[in-house]
Amino acid sequence: SDMLDFKSLNPLIHTPMRLGIMTVLSQHESCDFNFLKQTLDTSDGNLSSHITKLETVKYVQVTKTFQNKIPNSSYSLTPIGMQELSTYLQQMRSILKQAEL
Repeated sequence: SDMLDFKSLNPLIHTPMRLGIMTVLSQHESCDFNFLKQTLDTSDGNLSSHITKLETVKYVQVTKTFQNKIPNSSYSLTPIGMQELSTYLQQMRSILKQAEL
């Protein structure tokens, strides 16, 4: 039978919060910080550190704007991020197929 290749799963995506961020972003053109925070039910600090990590590897792009002089950041998946998420999900699908109980 095919070997299960867990080692090739992208560790940058394979944490619950980062998988959550990327999944939410894949469903929307862009999302602001508070929308992500509420949707993923997490703290400012936790969301912030995970988003920064995804920005650093260029999976997520941040756009900073001002609304009534208040800074607002919105986030979107980059083409690289979209591709990496797609690859990750394909790998998970094949793992799930072989793991059916």
